[in-house]
Amino acid sequence: MRTKPLKGTVALTFDDGPTEIYTPQILAILKKYNIKATFFMVGVNAKNHPDLVRQVLAEGHAVNNHSLTHPMLTKLNNEQLIKEVNMPAVIINNIIGQKPLCLRYPFGASNQHVRDVIRQYGMAPVPMGFNSFDYNRPGTDKIVSWVLKNAYSGQVILMHDGFAKREQTVEALPRIIEGIKKKGLGFSQICAEKTPTTT
Repeated sequence: MRTKPLKGTVALTFDDGPTEIYTPQILAILKKYNIKATFFMVGVNAKNHPDLVRQVLAEGHAVNNHSLTHPMLTKLNNEQLIKEVNMPAVIINNIIGQKPLCLRYPFGASNQHVRDVIRQYGMAPVPMGFNSFDYNRPGTDKIVSWVLKNAYSGQVILMHDGFAKREQTVEALPRIIEGIKKKGLGFSQICAEKTPTTT
């Protein structure tokens, strides 16, 4: 299991889902381009949309943990922290029969204790990678140009399929994929059982 993409590739990652509106649209785009991505799911959303969790896995994408309710993990007491780390892993395991290999901490916020607890529950802590800032909804063109300007071999790209108003992410994704291909880069997954690579 790798937490960094293969050389010559980038990893597309999606946080905060799954959501009924945007996750299926993103899955359809990834399928069209034959790209396998990595999804970091919020536990409550996974619980509310188990069919989408199954679909993400069935289409060859990696399903991982992004906490139960998306709090700042560094501000929680130990009991709250354990719940936020462990409960989504239980929820996801109950839905798809496999535990997440990684937890990406919300807001990119962690400390030694947070990382230790994530490891204690059998997951690797992973940072956010390159922030597309798609959640700020700056406009599709700005998202595309920002990501493409900064795309390079071995980069993990952070985008979002939840919580709300991700139309710009959906619109930007095909152009981002095409632009990355024009740079001569392929795509690989992080935090996956198997690591298919697509070019």
